[in-house]
Amino acid sequence: MTNKELFYFAGKCLTLDEDPGFRQEIISKIESDSIDWLKFSAFCSDHLILSVIYLKFQSHGVVGYLPEEFSAYLREIYDLNVTRNTRILEQIHEITGILTKKDIYPVFLKGAAHLLDELYTNIGERILGDIDFLVPETDYFLSAKLLENEGYSKFENEANYFDDDSLKHYPPLTKEGSAAYIEIHRLLTNKELSWFNFGTIDQEKKEPKTLKGCYVLSDKHKIIHNFIHSQLGHSGHLNGIVSLRDIYDLYLLSKRSDLEEALGHIKSKQKAIAYFALARKALGVHKKLYPGSNFATWLFLKKHDLNLGSSIFYQTYRTIVYLSRRLFIGYIGQTIQFIYSKSVRKSLINRLSDPKWYRAHILYHFDFFKRKK
Repeated sequence: MTNKELFYFAGKCLTLDEDPGFRQEIISKIESDSIDWLKFSAFCSDHLILSVIYLKFQSHGVVGYLPEEFSAYLREIYDLNVTRNTRILEQIHEITGILTKKDIYPVFLKGAAHLLDELYTNIGERILGDIDFLVPETDYFLSAKLLENEGYSKFENEANYFDDDSLKHYPPLTKEGSAAYIEIHRLLTNKELSWFNFGTIDQEKKEPKTLKGCYVLSDKHKIIHNFIHSQLGHSGHLNGIVSLRDIYDLYLLSKRSDLEEALGHIKSKQKAIAYFALARKALGVHKKLYPGSNFATWLFLKKHDLNLGSSIFYQTYRTIVYLSRRLFIGYIGQTIQFIYSKSVRKSLINRLSDPKWYRAHILYHFDFFKRKK
């Protein structure tokens, strides 16, 4: 199977609950011996959906058709994820307990929030990277200090040349024996959005039934944040890329809250419509998600399919985008900001005066061009 075929095949695996015909289609492909299981496994691992794929196969009686070795591997990944998510929930309880003693009530985000809010039918369904939560600006540094007093410390893969108060979130915190590292957010997005900020979500945040003393976003705001995180924060729309984990979350959230209502609160409407359309196509649920379409949809779907279908297009296009962003936003943009932004000015001086930065910067570029699809 090609990457494009794998993408849409995996999408149907995620929505086996929606269409009985998907089960027979999947079994037919398995029986025809047309699936490279190593490639399928690597693909699903990249999209962080191996655990939910196992659950879908299990609940629809597909596991018995799989090669025994692959079935055992899926089960192992799922079991490991159940154990890790159990520990993550314990860590979330610990964090909440530490903060509420000082009357700080965190708003958990993304996967951590979905686990707390029981978006999934099974604790092992979602693979999490970290624990994200939002606090008011006034509690930003105090929250970090309280956690550091409890044994957490900064975890940094590379040097941070910005002041902590200029970042979207505090440098990742971890402690020995913890299940996941923590990101304390002062902003929901990479830069303050007037239409989606703490004040906006604070009006509709809700306390999850599973834990007192903390909050999660309303379902409508979870949809908006899902779009922002996938398509704006990670430049998914620009690059023509989506994560199946993100659109699976979107699919589950759409069962709780109407996508059209959420769309009414999104300023980047054309990009959101395109994202919803790709989710609809990827999951094979043509009548289940927002049915709108536009030129941005056509362009986004075309870029996405070309990325999947042609490694030459993927490498060429991502290189053009990468170099353009590094040149105009990175080098030229920060040079201009140097004039009027104290935080950017300080960051640039810190970087340019650190001999280690030059080597790390060159290696960063090398790593990008070495990275495969």
